Amino acid sequence: MKVILGGVRGTSCIAQSDYMTYGGETTSVLVEGDAGERVILDAGTGIRQLGQRIESGKVPPSILLLVTHYHLDHIMGLPSLSLLYRGGTKFRVGSVRRNNSSARDILPQIMAQPFWPVQMEDLASSFEFIDWPTELSVRPHAFGNLDIRWCSVRHPGGCTAYRIDEPATGQSFVFATDFEWGQSTPAEKKMFMQLCCEPCPPGLLILDGQFTRRQYPQFTGWGHGTWEDDVEIAREARAHLLVLTHHAPQNADSRLAMIEAELVQEMPDAKLGRDGMEIAL
Repeated sequence: MKVILGGVRGTSCIAQSDYMTYGGETTSVLVEGDAGERVILDAGTGIRQLGQRIESGKVPPSILLLVTHYHLDHIMGLPSLSLLYRGGTKFRVGSVRRNNSSARDILPQIMAQPFWPVQMEDLASSFEFIDWPTELSVRPHAFGNLDIRWCSVRHPGGCTAYRIDEPATGQSFVFATDFEWGQSTPAEKKMFMQLCCEPCPPGLLILDGQFTRRQYPQFTGWGHGTWEDDVEIAREARAHLLVLTHHAPQNADSRLAMIEAELVQEMPDAKLGRDGMEIAL
């Protein structure tokens, strides 16, 4: 399994020169399974380059898109995904219903008139939507040789964390963006740790680390985590590698480099995510 970060920025995309080391694209992640599976998590602006990567190789007949939640920075890149306009491509879209809406309700709206010239029903590709319950998944959803699990995490309006396992290789990946550990209830923390730890510790754990603990009191309730909390979570979960994402839009490269230096002092193998980063598990 390989994980590619298409976008690691939170809230809004940024194109300034002093943001290019870590990147300015918003959240989108690609998982490449050993048997050719392609799974995309979220459709921020980083999805455009991920789509180009998929098209540069053998395009699978079906691509799984996992949606964590419907805040704009996590779905606004969808219309720019070139695979949408490719005939024969089928998207399976998994999501949890939030506020009586799921991806089948929300995603067509961002391509509706007058916001986009091509509507979802007119695309050359096709969509199959899968609605999942909000609680921790008891049985995994199989996609090729990959097993998908999920649970809800603390964020305004709700958000979903995902775990992807590849039983044939023993590789595993947990992704939790827009996740506020500091405001999570004991039950929510227990459920997330269960996702992390079962059936085994994750090879890769990607967590929202938008703030530091020094900053956090100013932003309590905003729905984002601190890198210090993430280190504690990774240790408890016995994750092999911790990568932080959803960098604050006001944090330029120099600021993120300082945060990463503090992170590495606490956990030497941990790192901040960068646009285009590839992680082979």
